[in-house]
Amino acid sequence: MSKYPDLKQYAAELADLENAPFCPIELPPLAAIAIISQIQLATRHLSVSDNEGPTKMAINVARQLQDLFNKESATYKVLELGWNPGDDLDNDCDL
Repeated sequence: MSKYPDLKQYAAELADLENAPFCPIELPPLAAIAIISQIQLATRHLSVSDNEGPTKMAINVARQLQDLFNKESATYKVLELGWNPGDDLDNDCDL
């Protein structure tokens, strides 16, 4: 048995997932914030294009998670800042 997966089988399984039903998940609110933040960070990488399917899907998931928070809350507003690189803070700023 090879330690490497069969990439043709993987591609076929991904194609099958296109029509698969949604899978419900439960996670603590802090985990949702961590996931959103990590997706925001990952999409800032210079080699990542917002037009790529997986990137769009990740952003969509993060936005759905963010929408679970009250839009008037400080948490939602801080998460919203994470989508705009122009709102980044310098490392030496005081909060």
